[in-house]
Amino acid sequence: MTSNFVQLTVKIVLLLAVPAILLSCSSTDDAQRDFENEAFRLPNNFTETDASGNVIREDPDDWRISPMYSGVVEINQPAYPNPTTGQNVRIELLILSLTPVNGLYVRTYIENRFARTLTFDERVPVPQGFISLEFNPALFDPGGSGTISGARGLHRVYIFDNRENLITYGDVKVE
Repeated sequence: MTSNFVQLTVKIVLLLAVPAILLSCSSTDDAQRDFENEAFRLPNNFTETDASGNVIREDPDDWRISPMYSGVVEINQPAYPNPTTGQNVRIELLILSLTPVNGLYVRTYIENRFARTLTFDERVPVPQGFISLEFNPALFDPGGSGTISGARGLHRVYIFDNRENLITYGDVKVE
């Protein structure tokens, strides 16, 4: 009789737990999808920073962490200097968790269609701690000539893992 009670208890727990787990995964997937939909809108503002990375004016849409990476990655310093007149731009992340972050790819989309990698860290996993990602803003030049004059404007920057999961995004202005 005790073994029947245990079996029944296990079945009840599974019947209650499995749907809860599936709903939890579904809501995380939905939240990630919503985050990505927001990320792929056109840029319209930017977090202004000085050459040392101090925030002068914050855009609340910039550099949020995706639901998938919440508690795993934080922005230590958003893109700086922002705006840039040609200086390399740096973004500093803090990898917090033992949950592996497999690769970091900083990309933009030229004319909102063509992906261009600005810089990357292909380590699998990326180690815990501070990670600095730096790129030349001339890479925003849609003509590919790599000039600052061709790169002028507001550009959306995305950071993905090596499975194309979006971690964060923000905007960089080239003057």
